[in-house]
Amino acid sequence: MNSTYLKKIVDWKNLILPVILVALVIGAFWLKTRQKPAVGGTVPIESTQALLNRGIREQDAGEIDTALDLYNKVLQRDPNHKFAHYNIGQIFNAQGQYAKAQQEYEAALKDDPNFIDARINLGIALYRQRQFSPAIAEFRKILETTPNHPTALFNLGVTFIEMGQNEQAIQCLIVALRQEPMKAESHYYLGLALQRQKKLPESKAALQKAIELNPRFADAYMALSRVCLAQGEQRLAQEAMAKAVELNPRLKK
Repeated sequence: MNSTYLKKIVDWKNLILPVILVALVIGAFWLKTRQKPAVGGTVPIESTQALLNRGIREQDAGEIDTALDLYNKVLQRDPNHKFAHYNIGQIFNAQGQYAKAQQEYEAALKDDPNFIDARINLGIALYRQRQFSPAIAEFRKILETTPNHPTALFNLGVTFIEMGQNEQAIQCLIVALRQEPMKAESHYYLGLALQRQKKLPESKAALQKAIELNPRFADAYMALSRVCLAQGEQRLAQEAMAKAVELNPRLKK
């Protein structure tokens, strides 16, 4: 299994800020945050919250250096500010600097051990460094307090697949799908785990469901091709392979 999808989990191509931070952006009007000269020509000091909001807007706009500068200004005032650490971690994660991202998520969790988004992304950063056992420990910490958390279950399942623990992966993904039955990626990874256990009909059904939910899921077509080939379904295997390559020419070897 490649680790491509885990890269998508928290940013899924673009790492998504937690809902609470997005809400801050939505609720922050320019008229409330712009600088207004005070009497005598002095400019009031920008609040920490305003600095954070500006950082979020810059990060959303792709102005990463400016966003980092603003987040670091927040940390100069409040070295433990969990949202500033978290968003810096998101930037490092997107840049592939996983060890630095790990440090920022850990700093956010030091400020707030119940910051679930930070813990999930810490687990992902550890996974990307191939530190699978510590990653599993982080996902399990979430499940201790929120047993059916779908994102934690999904990531735990994917990590188990990487470790070759397919039965445990299947158990996690089945529970995750009870919470999010329309998540194509969960059906895909369930199909992979079932395939590795030689449960080919079940694997085929899971992969077909992934494709039904996301008809442009090239990796799912590729996995389906392998399952069909193993079952002697040559025509279906060829059709699935052709579709996979059509959607992603890099899959052709």
